[in-house]
Amino acid sequence: MVIFEYQCHPGKKSHNPRFCITFHIKNEPLAKRLLGFIDYGHIRYKPKNNACVLVISPVKGLKKIINLINGELRTPKIKQVHSLIDWLNKNYSTNINKLCVKVDELNKDSWLSGFIDADGNFYISHTKLENGAKKRKISSRLRIEQRMLDPITKESYISVLTQITQFLGCKLLTRKQISTGNEYYTITASSRKSLLIIINYLDKFPLLSSRYLDFQDWKKAVELILSNKHLTNEGLIKIDFLKSNMNSKRLQFNCDHLDNTSL
Repeated sequence: MVIFEYQCHPGKKSHNPRFCITFHIKNEPLAKRLLGFIDYGHIRYKPKNNACVLVISPVKGLKKIINLINGELRTPKIKQVHSLIDWLNKNYSTNINKLCVKVDELNKDSWLSGFIDADGNFYISHTKLENGAKKRKISSRLRIEQRMLDPITKESYISVLTQITQFLGCKLLTRKQISTGNEYYTITASSRKSLLIIINYLDKFPLLSSRYLDFQDWKKAVELILSNKHLTNEGLIKIDFLKSNMNSKRLQFNCDHLDNTSL
């Protein structure tokens, strides 16, 4: 799920900017909830990409978006928000202040939950005693990946991703995609300390996308690992069952968790 895509056509009042959020089609219920909450815009479907796009272009909707996110951003995308504010102030006589990047501690609000919804994934690994493996190994991890430079502003994500690694107690690594040449920052949190931080945080600030379901299964696996029950016969069966229904293997989606939000 791409959390933020902003398109602006400078100097053209006749063609409004658009605020877009692109979702995998499995997150259509969340897109519809957000549309109902914002009350302006529409959903565009992209069947070939298994995606839907929440598009906000009415000025009233853009003003509401700015009211919701101004001062809440931590990434280079803030420059796009400032461009939208400039456009509104110029063309619609608004007087909106451009608030700075948020620097509060990550555990104070739900921003990181949104970032994980967009760019995080939960994994369970089980190395079995086969194919020459000398020892059975079970582990759980949260992985977050983000391009090193924002494709529009060309500014680095290193500041906010370093803040995330400090909060989670892990390292910031890099990788280069051979096929495209794009460079990425990667965060992998898997230590016991990191796992507890993630669970405590996401229990307090729940995910909204279908990754909420993956997190709930992942959390059960982590609890087995932390209690040293993951290598029992019962634990092994449960670990494999949880792993077999996560991420791309998940076939059933329940969005009841959205009923507990303010959306």
